[in-house]
Amino acid sequence: MEKFIGFFRNVTIALFTGALIWSYAFLASQVNYRFDPAGDVLGTASKDTYFFGAIIIFLFINVICVWFVKTLKKISTTEDGTGLRNRSLKTDIINWVKGFAGVLNLFLSLILVFLGLMNMSADYNIKTMGFYVYLGPLLILIWFFYLAAILGKRRN
Repeated sequence: MEKFIGFFRNVTIALFTGALIWSYAFLASQVNYRFDPAGDVLGTASKDTYFFGAIIIFLFINVICVWFVKTLKKISTTEDGTGLRNRSLKTDIINWVKGFAGVLNLFLSLILVFLGLMNMSADYNIKTMGFYVYLGPLLILIWFFYLAAILGKRRN
């Protein structure tokens, strides 16, 4: 499971990078980022603000997750410890945080694809592209249910 989660996180980093480069390359000098339900533009920003803002958010999320994993790894554990002193719980929590970073990277990638598609052409309807917006929070919610399952698991 550890290797799969590490692979998933690395793939989502590459996906985020690709989505950012793809969306940045096809955007006009002004990026529309806020729309009303009819698809009319409510907010715009410069292309550079979009690019650097996305990078800053991405780095902030990933640095926090890496810091949290490194902090968890410093905790000494035993097989029959309680709480985070239990080796299997600590390993599961570390894997969950790494996977959570991947899920957040995937969510950010979906946002970038959505904004890129909405800004590239007027042919896209916001109602048909709405599943991109809801897919990310759904994945985050599923990941928190997985955390609940980890915390509810009986340990020796």
